[in-house]
Amino acid sequence: MLLTLVVLTGCGSTVAVRTQVPADRGSTLGSAGQADGLGDSRGVVPGSVSGQVTSGPPSATPPVGPSVGNLPPSVTAPTVGGGLRTPASPHHGAGPAVSTPTSVRVPATGPGWDAHHVYIGVTTVNDFNTVAGALGLKNVNPGNQDKDALTMASALNRVGGIFGRTVVVAFDDVSSASVLVNPDTDASQACVHFTQDRPVIAVFNTLTPLDTPTFESCFAAAKVPLFNGSIQPTGTAALAALGGYVTPIISPSFTDLAPVWVKRLAAEHYFAAWNITQGISGSASVRVALIAANNPTSTRAAAMLAAALARVGHAPVAQFNYTSGANGTTTNLATAVLQFRSRGVTHVIGVDGGIKSFMAQAQAQRYYPRYGLSTLNTPESTLANGNVNKLQLRGAIGVGWDPPLDVAIAQDPGAISSAERECLATQQRAQSYAGMRFAVAIGLEYCDTFNLIKADALAGGGLAGADLVRGQGIAGPRFVPSGTFRSGLRPGDPGLPGAARDVAWSGRCSCFKYLSSTDYSFGS
Repeated sequence: MLLTLVVLTGCGSTVAVRTQVPADRGSTLGSAGQADGLGDSRGVVPGSVSGQVTSGPPSATPPVGPSVGNLPPSVTAPTVGGGLRTPASPHHGAGPAVSTPTSVRVPATGPGWDAHHVYIGVTTVNDFNTVAGALGLKNVNPGNQDKDALTMASALNRVGGIFGRTVVVAFDDVSSASVLVNPDTDASQACVHFTQDRPVIAVFNTLTPLDTPTFESCFAAAKVPLFNGSIQPTGTAALAALGGYVTPIISPSFTDLAPVWVKRLAAEHYFAAWNITQGISGSASVRVALIAANNPTSTRAAAMLAAALARVGHAPVAQFNYTSGANGTTTNLATAVLQFRSRGVTHVIGVDGGIKSFMAQAQAQRYYPRYGLSTLNTPESTLANGNVNKLQLRGAIGVGWDPPLDVAIAQDPGAISSAERECLATQQRAQSYAGMRFAVAIGLEYCDTFNLIKADALAGGGLAGADLVRGQGIAGPRFVPSGTFRSGLRPGDPGLPGAARDVAWSGRCSCFKYLSSTDYSFGS
């Protein structure tokens, strides 16, 4: 898998951290198993609930919306929080607990909580900046995620924590050198850590390489909710099989995304004739190909996308399943360029995060197809800012649902909700995001995850995994996110992003920008 900031971290990474952090601060398409990765695909047909529950049964939890449950404007800089690192160290600054509301009977202790504290796990990688520099990635500073996590814990604690218990963050650091070579081993170790060594009520995973079937099934089996900040594509059936214990924060269900993505590509005239030698409109017959990682989740997503393309008359003529080396870089995309050109491919769609490496190889061979993109390709963070040659981006168009990942600050659509305004105001009291667009995406992701965990607990009436899963069915559809246009959460189909906007590369500004303010709901 391409090791970019968002691929290594999904939208998550951390700079070098301190031991103590101050409290104030489906089926495959084509022949995926072929050695060269090329398969012939012909015929493949909101916001937060941050106040205490003071009265009423769990079913009386207030609506989760801008006017109820967002961090109030009067909240000042956080002063209460706590964090644990691995190896475990005493938490610091975990202020006084607030008495548990009598209307909700939460057991005094349980897996991940005691009478005074509730623990939330966070995975991190502490050597991203070194890796990003070696890969030549520009302007992708993630900020300090210790501060992101602890600031959110502090914000929740200032308004009563969760059921009167102080929220404490339990960190688990993973080495990028290790996770890129042994993802299943590191995934198993992380699961054991958070389910046995340092039990928590929920885990926020910030690392895409950890997001393996082993990782997800381990937490589901242990009934510990996993909130995934990964850009790994997933589908409704796979999520349903996990019993609601895995919630993607960045990736919508690909089952819902694929048809909307293709419909919007058609509506924006993506499937027009294209000249692959100049990167401009042409006369050659439109022939579409897909790029996807050689793993089960990406190939299932590619199959969904291929089916949606076939329905509009553009079934892919080829798919290339790329592999990754030990350092996270792709190893065989030069072959993909040669074979796509030989098959007359004019349009290329990236299913996941590997499109940047493909573009680099295409540029080296002077091959300029028209690209279909989405937030999963992280346009602003990975493709813009000089990370790929601008000639490769001519005509690129698609859908996006995460503004900081999609567009630069100059093209930002403005606050998409009161939850976004309140999140950034809270987070930037602890650290400045000035000049760090990607850090904004990270900060919003932390807000949504921590606030959703609390919303689920309050709606479900407890801190056990089953309570959070049940609560998400109630709170999820009403949740007002800070990092995406609307919630797509609903019973049986967990996936936070619920709608996207058309996004395209503009030669005038040499930037990605949204084409309108219209939201297109996933699953419609």
